[in-house]
Amino acid sequence: MRWKVEKKYLRIGAIAFVVIALAILFQYMLEHEARVEEFQSVVSGTMMPIIFGFIFAYLLNPILNFFERYCFTPLAGKIWKKEDKETIRKRFSRGVGILCTMIFFLIILVGGLYMVIPQLYQSLVTLVTDAPNYYNTAVKWVDSLHPENPEVSKYVLMGLDRIYSQALAYLNNSILPNMDKIVVSITSGIVGGLKMLLNVVLALIISIYVMAEKEILVSVVKKLVFSLFSARNANAIIRGGRYVNQVFGGFINGKIIDSFIIGVICYCFMRIVSFEYAVLISIIVGVTNIIPYFGPFIGAIPSSLILLIVDYKHGLIFAIFVLILQQVDGNIIGPIIIGDRLQISSMWILFAILVGGGFFGVPGMILGAPCFACLYAMVSSICKMKLEAKNLPLETAAYYDIDQIADDGQIHRIEEEISVTMEEIFKDIHAGKLKSSEEDVEDTERDVKK
Repeated sequence: MRWKVEKKYLRIGAIAFVVIALAILFQYMLEHEARVEEFQSVVSGTMMPIIFGFIFAYLLNPILNFFERYCFTPLAGKIWKKEDKETIRKRFSRGVGILCTMIFFLIILVGGLYMVIPQLYQSLVTLVTDAPNYYNTAVKWVDSLHPENPEVSKYVLMGLDRIYSQALAYLNNSILPNMDKIVVSITSGIVGGLKMLLNVVLALIISIYVMAEKEILVSVVKKLVFSLFSARNANAIIRGGRYVNQVFGGFINGKIIDSFIIGVICYCFMRIVSFEYAVLISIIVGVTNIIPYFGPFIGAIPSSLILLIVDYKHGLIFAIFVLILQQVDGNIIGPIIIGDRLQISSMWILFAILVGGGFFGVPGMILGAPCFACLYAMVSSICKMKLEAKNLPLETAAYYDIDQIADDGQIHRIEEEISVTMEEIFKDIHAGKLKSSEEDVEDTERDVKK
């Protein structure tokens, strides 16, 4: 007789083996934390160019599609008109499209850095060198606050003097004596910067290969999905992948464009009204605007403080301008560029930003909303499928006044249940009164007999 292993026990054994292996691995990680960190740094350093290469390819793909669809595919059709030249037309449009995409990206990157970095450096140098003048201005402003009550000005000036003296003491006692260590750290920072530059170059090269072979990579992923899962589950996974691509692609690219527009508007406003540090503050406002909801306020707080140091009127005017700009962005610019791609309420977006920022910092605040939108869509899809199987209503509004659903599928509304319950309560009270009166009569007769 041939011995046969049932699939049920085989599955249980495989799960038990995986759980035991994970427990042993977790114990090893706890006991050898230094080796784990060293291995993690090696893996992250090795995989970082690949990860950034895929990210660059994903972000540059809309530009490549634009060049292919509207520029080089029609041009290739005019150059090679025969039907048997389809492969040549595709290779030409893809190759020239990738070349133009990378040139466009490098022009934007290098040109932006060339225009921004000198002005940003000059703004920082001016901010540091003019710090004593700003301190004297703040002292004069505090003196003029309450001429009739000099005690308030006295305490504020004492606080300013303490902060200023502590800053000078830190500079003289901590920074200047440790210049050799600072030089070493700067040198290591330069080496790290060179490594980062090399990783960026490798990432750009990898992104070129990814954009050139993007259809093949997508086909390989589909092939793996259909080989590992049933047809129904594989179709659901592929539909979910398309939805994730739609949400992430539209949100991230739209948010980058939106933040660039907000930064340009802020720069134009500051140049028109002749505010100082226009480039520095515009970069802060534009970069922080990528974070939904909290981004404009995160960028407005340090920017307003910088302008308040220069002139308190400038700081107040800028704070009012940022509030108006945030409303314009949230109600006009953002909906036009991004639209309702997330398809979730503002409450859930706020929840996703707080949770993502709490666990993963700034990247979590940026990607928390689209991640939660994808998770929300997946849960909604599963819920819809389960409700359809039970022949229950799919609209959320249909459950507002539902109290309970019986085993036979009959729906009981809250008002009906309340009325039935009240009738039963009155019947129970009336029956209780009759019962108590009968019990009193029986007790009286029993006492008489005794």
